[in-house]
Amino acid sequence: MKKIKIGLVGFGSWGKRHYESWKRIPSADLVGIYDPAHKGQLFTNSLNQLIDKADAIDIVVPANNLVSVAITALESSKDLLIEKPMAINLQEANKLLNVAKHQNQLTMVGFIERFNPIFGKLHSIIQKLDDHAKIFCQRSGSPTLVTKQTGVLKDLAIHDLDLLRWYFGEPDSVTIRSKDDFFLSQVEVKFGNVEAIVISDCLGPKIRRWVLTYPHDNIFTYFENNRWRLYMNDQEVSIKWHMPLERELTYFIECIINETKTSPSIQDGFKILEIIENAEIHQ
Repeated sequence: MKKIKIGLVGFGSWGKRHYESWKRIPSADLVGIYDPAHKGQLFTNSLNQLIDKADAIDIVVPANNLVSVAITALESSKDLLIEKPMAINLQEANKLLNVAKHQNQLTMVGFIERFNPIFGKLHSIIQKLDDHAKIFCQRSGSPTLVTKQTGVLKDLAIHDLDLLRWYFGEPDSVTIRSKDDFFLSQVEVKFGNVEAIVISDCLGPKIRRWVLTYPHDNIFTYFENNRWRLYMNDQEVSIKWHMPLERELTYFIECIINETKTSPSIQDGFKILEIIENAEIHQ
């Protein structure tokens, strides 16, 4: 079996989860980690030292460092997985896109919910339903470093906005009805006959839920007691569970081995940042 040499940049709480997941993927060989806050046998002394050892780089660093690390990796001709939000703003994201245009490397953004089997099943259900719908999305949690650097829109709402775009295509309109960069946001999005409200906040506790109302169908999915559940018309839908992060990382490896394009790409990451930053604001 061909193995891809992976270099992990960042060993915070989420970086540790990436580390544990990489160890369970047979086609991946984690050759090193770079994080200046950590030392040890697997840790390199510099980013360049790690890049020299790896075929691909997995970037799990604070949001304001994502682009600089990504550009260094791309300019060293390494395939790239970069955590969301990819950049703290469009200007930074555009820098990354401009470098990627002149490289032949594979690039991917870590929108993990696309690899959640619940949202994968929801994607297939939606394709079969009437195009008239009202959707409510809520994503709440405790403040994180990413939230402090980017606000709840680019830390939390970005997941739901990416899923909506994945399901329905480009939005016709995006309006921010209430906005506090750190604590709370409410976004209204329209896709033809589909209207969605996306609520995100860092007021805690952790809440994840979607409610979809169609003329003849109702769908409800939520996260509780460390598991997701999905209901359609009051009947629970059976889902074969797998860990989204492990599936995401495996998919990244498969794309490298098979030389196929990734989805979500950094262009998808740029588009969501563009949607957020260009939204009409009504306080």
